[in-house]
Amino acid sequence: MDKIDLINENGKIQQFEIIDTFGVDDKDYAALKQTGDDRILILEIIRNGDSVNLSAIEDQEELDSIIETYEQMKEG
Repeated sequence: MDKIDLINENGKIQQFEIIDTFGVDDKDYAALKQTGDDRILILEIIRNGDSVNLSAIEDQEELDSIIETYEQMKEG
């Protein structure tokens, strides 16, 4: 699996494994797992020209829907 380093809100670098990328409607998402942790983090992939950024999903309803969709994809 590919690995990526992200900077958290405290400015600390954390390493994640990219578990999966997937699209829902017209948005793309990445499922990440922090090294040494079993929890999965889902972030929105935002492309701007040649640049790619990952962004937290601020809207709780949207996040819940994306998590549900991701879980259904993994089951199916």
